[in-house]
Amino acid sequence: MVRVFPAGQPLKSNAWTWRAHSQAYHTRILDMTGAKFHTSNRGTAAVPLVCVRAQGSHAFGIFYGQNPVFVSYDMVLADLILMIFLIQTVRFLLKPFRQPRLVAELIAGIIIGPCLLGKSKRFNEIMFPLYSRFVLRTLGIFALMLWVFVSGVKMDLTLIKRSGKKHLYIAMVSVMLPFLTVMAIGLIIRKLMDQEMAKISSIGGIASGLSVTTFPIHYTVLEELNLLSSEVGNMALSVALISDSIGMNFITVFEALKQVDISAGTLVWYLISMVVLVAFLLSAIRPALFWIIDHTPEGQAVHESYVVAILLAVFVVGFLTDMFGLAVCFGPFCLGLLIPNGPPLGATLVEKSETILKEIMMPFAFAFIGLHTDFSAMTEAGWTTLGPLFTMVISGYVSKFLATMIGAFMVAVPSRDSLTLSLVLSLRGQVELALYIHWVDKNV
Repeated sequence: MVRVFPAGQPLKSNAWTWRAHSQAYHTRILDMTGAKFHTSNRGTAAVPLVCVRAQGSHAFGIFYGQNPVFVSYDMVLADLILMIFLIQTVRFLLKPFRQPRLVAELIAGIIIGPCLLGKSKRFNEIMFPLYSRFVLRTLGIFALMLWVFVSGVKMDLTLIKRSGKKHLYIAMVSVMLPFLTVMAIGLIIRKLMDQEMAKISSIGGIASGLSVTTFPIHYTVLEELNLLSSEVGNMALSVALISDSIGMNFITVFEALKQVDISAGTLVWYLISMVVLVAFLLSAIRPALFWIIDHTPEGQAVHESYVVAILLAVFVVGFLTDMFGLAVCFGPFCLGLLIPNGPPLGATLVEKSETILKEIMMPFAFAFIGLHTDFSAMTEAGWTTLGPLFTMVISGYVSKFLATMIGAFMVAVPSRDSLTLSLVLSLRGQVELALYIHWVDKNV
């Protein structure tokens, strides 16, 4: 995944020059005929430079002799239809295995990607031409941002108060042990890494991402499997919520360290931006939310104008976080946390947005991710490049599983429940995918 930007004025051939997102992306490139650029300095396969004519946004119709494939609007609609069809088909095939929806969505994305259907040049030209991929990326990140917001609304922060010392102990062990393990391994093999990954901020970011337990994923999967009311389900949610609280601080620290890689001044502005954003949410948005709740008659739904205003606030906060250099989903997630779970406000927001988000918007996110999932790129990059990353990732998963089980054993959780809890808390999903996209943009 790579952001590309137009650089300079059109050349004599009327083709724009383009440059991969890097520290020098403002530099003009001349004589680009047949040129290639790298998406990173870690062995990623070079991508051919392609210049295409701007596509129309509206079709006159096939009876005017126009091919709908060459209209961006029709193309995106066709992509959405294909993606929804594949997701529902895979879900039906996996139903006997009781796999969560996330698995079907990921597989459907991989099917359209370069590993399977995407191998066909003709398929790509018809279904996923270059001009449609930029739209898919935008809609995909847009969907992830809204999904994280709704997940934040669902989170019941009172679980932290109701959690006992047992849950706190398991959460601490399941986060700290994997974090320290991955950090130690990363520092040991640091000499084998390239310049960007060898930075402390990059190693720490990967370690924190692998150690964090994401509440939204576990809530969604446990809800699908009807395990929310079970003892293990309640324990998993409590531990995940505490782990999120710890892990968010880790990620914030290493995001700040990433700014130091540029200059000390950027770190100062980064911290100021974060403080201003959090202060704005707590001092302006939170009182407004409680005002809405107080002015909603008991037993009635929140007025639609308030719902629209809150959804607009999601976009505003998402814009601010991306402008400040934070993860684009960070602001919407924090906004969702401020909204009290349940009726009238939280329940209304979830009811009015969840179906369209889950069934229509999220397929764009998984299509975008699937189109950039190319297993053959690992062969091109080589083990020398990927070995250090694989070592950290595998050690992170194994240590996460073992740490959770050890923590559960030490507080006298039965062995069967300890195993189940360890498996549940090892799940990864949309939140991690959004984080990986952010890492790519940060050149981690």
